Amino acid sequence: MPDKQKTVAELIVYYKKQRLSSLLFDTQETADKFVEAITHFFSKKGINEISFKGEIRTVYMPESIVGEINDYAEGNIKPMGTVLEMMKVIDGLN
Repeated sequence: MPDKQKTVAELIVYYKKQRLSSLLFDTQETADKFVEAITHFFSKKGINEISFKGEIRTVYMPESIVGEINDYAEGNIKPMGTVLEMMKVIDGLN
């Protein structure tokens, strides 16, 4: 399994506290620049009604998921993040 996992910045856009959309950016800095640029177009009402939340997300390739599950099965690692959440769902179905 690769030592360095690829990540993306997810920017979640809320309108009147309801999730409107998610955008993915290559880096957090790119997402921050987008928010900075787009908010210049907002009126005072827009600033009050639109909000953003950012998270860093791991990009999983099929090989990395299978590799992480195999490493866990062999006792080499403890699962984390999305793979851990998937395993909890699978475990709950059994």
